[in-house]
Amino acid sequence: MEPADGRVILFILIGFAVFALGRRFQTMILMRQVWKQSARQVTARKAVAHNAAKSMIGITLIALFVVWLVLNLNRSL
Repeated sequence: MEPADGRVILFILIGFAVFALGRRFQTMILMRQVWKQSARQVTARKAVAHNAAKSMIGITLIALFVVWLVLNLNRSL
């Protein structure tokens, strides 16, 4: 094997290493984008759940008031 053959093999190995590193970097960037999108969705879902809980509490308070009102009206009659 001549020295030129060794250099070709070295360049091929370096090419494979650079390709593998590039693929890992690309995967890392893609996963970061997916993570950011998921974080945004979690924040939005938290806000929706919070608003739904507030609505349920409000409706419960109104229902309790109506029941209290009905019971007091029945007592006075």
